[in-house]
Amino acid sequence: AVRCATEIQAALRTRNEHLAAEERMQFRIGINLGDVIIQGDDLLGDGVNVAARIQAATEPGGICISGSVHDQIQNKLSLDFKLLGEQSYKNIAKPVRTYTIAEGAAVTAPARRPMSKLWAVATAAVVAVAVAGFWGYQQLESRRAEQLRLEAQLAAQKQAAEQAKREAQLQAQKLAAEETLRRAQEERSRIEQDRRKLEAERQAAARPAPAAFAGREGSYSGRLCNDFRSSAPKCWPVILVVRNGAIEASWLSAAKKTSSARGTIAASGAVRLQLNGWTPGGQPNEARLLGRMADGAIRASGKWITGGEVAGEWKFAPATAAAPKRANAYDGNYAGQLCARVDGKAPGCWPVPLVVRNGAIEGSWLSRTRSTSRASGTVAANGTLRLKLSAWKRDGTAIDAELNGRVAGDAMSAAGRWRDNTEVSGNWKRSP
Repeated sequence: AVRCATEIQAALRTRNEHLAAEERMQFRIGINLGDVIIQGDDLLGDGVNVAARIQAATEPGGICISGSVHDQIQNKLSLDFKLLGEQSYKNIAKPVRTYTIAEGAAVTAPARRPMSKLWAVATAAVVAVAVAGFWGYQQLESRRAEQLRLEAQLAAQKQAAEQAKREAQLQAQKLAAEETLRRAQEERSRIEQDRRKLEAERQAAARPAPAAFAGREGSYSGRLCNDFRSSAPKCWPVILVVRNGAIEASWLSAAKKTSSARGTIAASGAVRLQLNGWTPGGQPNEARLLGRMADGAIRASGKWITGGEVAGEWKFAPATAAAPKRANAYDGNYAGQLCARVDGKAPGCWPVPLVVRNGAIEGSWLSRTRSTSRASGTVAANGTLRLKLSAWKRDGTAIDAELNGRVAGDAMSAAGRWRDNTEVSGNWKRSP
């Protein structure tokens, strides 16, 4: 049994030298000489128990024997034995004298002796070797199973990571496709809106022209009044200019800001006026007036958005031939400003001085683009004026406007629109 054990360990050492650490096999072998009981396929008894405890205490790749075995073979085999002393083992009542055999010890051929004397030794040794071999096999299988489990776990994790990556890529592609679809739908919607707008403009152009304005064109002198139903209404002069059914006017409010009136006169004589003015406190104020033109007069009334009533009455002021002595009646230097109103916002104003000489109006100012803008026009003997503006937009493109107005005393006012349909008006005072 001892010779078999040493040869097994020597063969395993030779085998393990050519294998990786995780593939090597190492046995612990314990050998005891004692009685055994055979019960079916099992071996029982103290002989088996001591052999099992000895092999459990052995280092991997080593051999331990009990004192009873050592006493039988010490002079029969050329081995190096190392006494470990009396060792106590679990479930073994008495300490067991234990030896270990040095690694790589050579074994000489044993002397022949009767088989009956070796039977108990062989039986116990075979049991111990079988137990050690089974334990080593279990350990190897356990390591292999653990390695396979780890490999399967790593493979599952790798597969899950790849699946997550594929899903993320698919999600990104889905989002990109949805964004492209949304943009395409927006573009189609915009194209459809443009098409409808062009179609509406085409249909509007194809409609018959409305009945022509049949009233008198020119200047209408009059006034606007707040609280006109009271015994002491608050009134101020306003000159309306009527051209092709359009009404325009401007004046300087009590807050020293330019106010304006815009409206239309239908062929039936119905009048609509939009007032954009200022409260005494300098806050924007608006009103819508409805009225009528009849017999050379315009009458309209309505309410400010602040709640007060407002009404106006104007009469046509026919042009009269200017007397030669009045040709230069409006000459002089006029200080004032132009104001532009965009989308109902508070107007933006800038100073524009004017010079009137023999009925000709000239003026200039420096625009925001640092380019010179100009105003030129004429004033008739009856005070009506026409003014043309040639200026520059913020982006550097040229723009012009035509204004109509009137000179009354030392005050000049005019209103009109820029070519882009933005409202523009001006008020000036003659300098002493």
